[in-house]
Amino acid sequence: MNKEKMKHIAWENSNYCDCCFDDCHPNNHRICYICGDKMLWGSYWGNIEQRDSRYAWDIDHRISLNNGGTNNPNNLFATHVHCNRKKSKFVKRSSQSFSIQRSN
Repeated sequence: MNKEKMKHIAWENSNYCDCCFDDCHPNNHRICYICGDKMLWGSYWGNIEQRDSRYAWDIDHRISLNNGGTNNPNNLFATHVHCNRKKSKFVKRSSQSFSIQRSN
């Protein structure tokens, strides 16, 4: 599966944002499954201009490839870049599974 298709699947697998912006279109925003905060479609990490955005997101493998995960669509989700990196560092240091804790 190519990266562009994975990007769309990860985005579609993520929860919709319930924001109150009048001009909000459901496909523009999603919720990071790790922290529960908003991500913006246009802030995909692969877009160099958006890498420093607080809304920047990347494709996450819920079960990492290193731990036997696959590119199967049900394993792909959108997460903030910083959440994804934090998860990756934790998984590399520990044999435990990463606990998802959302801030509300």
